[in-house]
Amino acid sequence: MKSILKTVEAGFRERFRSTIAPLATRALRQAAAGCQGLEDYVTLAARFRFLGIRIAPLQVPSEIIPLLGLLARDPPKTVLEIGTAKGGSLFLFSRVAAEDATLISLDLPHGPFGGGYAAWRGRFYRSFARARQQIESVRADSHARTTRDRVRNLLRGAPIDFLFIDGDHRYEGVRADFEDYSPLVRDGGWVGFHDIVPGPERGVGGVPRFWAELKPTGRVEEFVADWGQQAAGIGVWRK
Repeated sequence: MKSILKTVEAGFRERFRSTIAPLATRALRQAAAGCQGLEDYVTLAARFRFLGIRIAPLQVPSEIIPLLGLLARDPPKTVLEIGTAKGGSLFLFSRVAAEDATLISLDLPHGPFGGGYAAWRGRFYRSFARARQQIESVRADSHARTTRDRVRNLLRGAPIDFLFIDGDHRYEGVRADFEDYSPLVRDGGWVGFHDIVPGPERGVGGVPRFWAELKPTGRVEEFVADWGQQAAGIGVWRK
């Protein structure tokens, strides 16, 4: 009986959030209009809450701020994020992307490692777009060939400027995402990874192992608050 009640409650909660999402969009836009810089945007993403709707990113603020600074120096016109969760990092990437950028959120519904979001969130995430930006929501398995074809179609022949991999954290999963989507990244573009700091497998999966293998193959940057924190950490590899 308790499990049934929890299912009913969860369903009601999601229907309610779907209904109020347009109001959350308005509140987020109003709050974003008052931000003066990257730190303000990161603080907003962490603290934003509207009747249960949150976008808090999973990244450590002191790690994602320098990543955003790196991207802001040459604003990407195409961004692919694999693993979006609550949308906080997608929101932040939209703030530093070019005014006419295309951003694609690729996430597996009900996926492991905190992934997956309801269909109404896809509509909410598309509202993060500013100026002439376009945000696309792809709720699918990143490892499926049909998904890769869909991403290519959305890119319309343009290469990816920034690819952020934060979905399937299994070693085989993160490696597959890199091998499947990094060929779409332009020369000089960046591929980012979350959870490069070694820690319990249930939290970081095989990402640290893959990152250790990738590091010697090119120019990299690492944004880590504490190598002893056993989670998080952002690494970027330049193609």
